[in-house]
Amino acid sequence: MISVSKTFYLSVFCLFSLALMKGQNKVPFGVVKAEEGYAMVRVHKDDYRKIIDKIRMKTGDVFVYEKPAPGETEWIWIKYPEKDDTEKPFVRYDSITKEGMVNKNRVVFVDQLPHFTPSKSKNGKSLIFTDDTNPKIPGNQRTKVIIDVYPSYAKLKKQEKDADGNIIKIDKVKSWGVGTELPEDLTEIKSIRVQQPGRGSVFVRDAIKNMFMPAMDFSNIGVTAIDNDHIFLYMINGSGANRYTTI
Repeated sequence: MISVSKTFYLSVFCLFSLALMKGQNKVPFGVVKAEEGYAMVRVHKDDYRKIIDKIRMKTGDVFVYEKPAPGETEWIWIKYPEKDDTEKPFVRYDSITKEGMVNKNRVVFVDQLPHFTPSKSKNGKSLIFTDDTNPKIPGNQRTKVIIDVYPSYAKLKKQEKDADGNIIKIDKVKSWGVGTELPEDLTEIKSIRVQQPGRGSVFVRDAIKNMFMPAMDFSNIGVTAIDNDHIFLYMINGSGANRYTTI
């Protein structure tokens, strides 16, 4: 994140994108929601619930829900990305390699948190999400997340393809939402801004680069929050075999 005024409590922005399996409509992303700010990751009870890792609220750790933990009632099985402890302005993940179980009372699914109210700009190119959960807060002081979507100039940039002809990188950065060719009506996310009274942030360009064909249908996109410092944007973008989900 780049600070526009006062910085957010969250110093790390995590972009987490995954290809969707055939017939899948969403991926149940989860985050920590615990007073202590973390949740321990453990192995199965057959191994005495040994602690193997920790996921944290402060660093924006995100996981994917897999299933109820076998033989457990208070635990769920999750998968999550390998973390790099080096401090960076943002971290971009596109795979999950670690797994374990967490206590379900210490986590929450992102799409089940209080939702921001969606709307579109007059020109239809910006998606605006406003926190209307507290009607006592004046409208001009409510948190807003603004996503700008514009035509893409990716065709003018260098493309890299795999052995099957699929475009895998554009301008040396992994691409999402495209196949073997770039469509004429290709769009991409140009910017994401968060506005709050006295402070605001803009997602660094490299964090959202090459996120093509973003959702414009509010059934496939949402913004939720735990509080003013923990805000989550999730999207199901692209179409057909090129659909992907990101948070």
